[in-house]
Amino acid sequence: MKSLKSLLIPFIVMVALVIVAVVVIVMNSKEASVNESVSEETSIIAVTPDLISSIEVVRADGTGIGFNGAVDETGAVIWSLLDKYDTDVPLNNEAVTSWAYILSNFMANGNIGDSSQYNLADYGLAEPQYTIVITQYDGTENRIYVGNKTADGSNCYFMLEGDSHIYTAVAIKYVYSGYQLIDFLATTTLGIDYAMLSTVEFKRDLDNIDLTASCSLYETGDPMYMAITPFEIECSPYFVTLIDKIVHLEITSYVDIPDDMLADYGLDDPAYEFTFTMSDGRVITLALSSSINGYYYGTCNLVDGYFKLSDLQIDGLDTQLMMLLSSYLVYFPATDMSKITGTYGDQSFTYEISTTGSISAEDATAMLNMRDARIFNSDGRSYAAILYESLITISVSSVDAEADPEFEPELEFTFITNDYDTYVLSFVPRDNNSYYAFLNGEYTCFVVSASELFNDSGTDTYNYGAWTAYELAVEAIDNSVAGVYDIPADEDAA
Repeated sequence: MKSLKSLLIPFIVMVALVIVAVVVIVMNSKEASVNESVSEETSIIAVTPDLISSIEVVRADGTGIGFNGAVDETGAVIWSLLDKYDTDVPLNNEAVTSWAYILSNFMANGNIGDSSQYNLADYGLAEPQYTIVITQYDGTENRIYVGNKTADGSNCYFMLEGDSHIYTAVAIKYVYSGYQLIDFLATTTLGIDYAMLSTVEFKRDLDNIDLTASCSLYETGDPMYMAITPFEIECSPYFVTLIDKIVHLEITSYVDIPDDMLADYGLDDPAYEFTFTMSDGRVITLALSSSINGYYYGTCNLVDGYFKLSDLQIDGLDTQLMMLLSSYLVYFPATDMSKITGTYGDQSFTYEISTTGSISAEDATAMLNMRDARIFNSDGRSYAAILYESLITISVSSVDAEADPEFEPELEFTFITNDYDTYVLSFVPRDNNSYYAFLNGEYTCFVVSASELFNDSGTDTYNYGAWTAYELAVEAIDNSVAGVYDIPADEDAA
């Protein structure tokens, strides 16, 4: 018995070794079959876009995208959506051409083997992820079936109708097969002509700004904006720049956002909204989210769906309100002004102006209460200019839209242009340091610092308040010698 066991053990070991050898041979054989590769990339199908009458990709869920091709007189291929996908959107023709070329030319970089030897479901080919249908002008129809990506994601499996082999190709074929309409939309701009722009409204959710401005053009063709609600004041260069960026914005990248995810992209309640009303009645709207990871997401009534913009494409959306508005309540160059009157308590003045250039020029008229205000200091600075500048640059310091002050002005200035347009600025005390500003009897919602009206800056002739500048001009006229007057040095400390 013992000797039998001694013989049996070597026999068992030998059988085990044989089994292992067989398993290794079978596995190596199978591995060789699975990894069998073509020695070089082999063209399985190659159709140039100019031969394609139509190309369509149908997804496993039955949805898809497809285009008709047409060759124009220059030999270029012009694409249009197949009737069943047709919608009124502009296409990026170059993008469609690139897509069609990628999906009508398949180079195999691997050959799995004859499909009869494999379970197609393992490769995503039993029910293909994508079916590419190419119809040529001569009636030839080709079908390419695209399955899963390979485990490492660098390739994908595919088959050609009429060829029993399973091949691999670069994964870009899989990616392009999944393209949707938004990937083919043309670059869109708002296409706004300033000459046709009537008004623009800017709304910002963060601070509840809702600013509407009218648009007119300078002789140069550049736009000029005048705020009309809730304020009446000229808009600043910051506002001009912001609107210019929106007008020339290029929408190039589209995203597919499900309705139940709009809040995640800030589009259920946009942070910024622009409404452009054109003189021909057209209304163009654009809404943007706040910045999310370096992008703004948006909608526009000129395009279908949603788009995203890099935050490098646009800035100025969060510019402070006061920076969007001109700081001057009324501003005109001296060449446009005819007369300015002022009243403060029982005092008043009339300032008559006429000039084709500088108010200090020899041929200019600057009569203050019928006396020539073109008195100069030793540096050549004109008191006529000091007064005019101080009057025309009365600046806003803040906004108080909640106030409802009684119209009981303490100080008023009336500006009359050469075209007889009249602007009356009235100031009602708010506290010891500020005034409510009224324009033509209507509260502007603006507050003006008392220093804008009454500051005495001594020898610094660029910082006088409007009324104090009047008093300085009278002082200069009264005390000038041969048309020259210098402010006494001790008044600098006043």
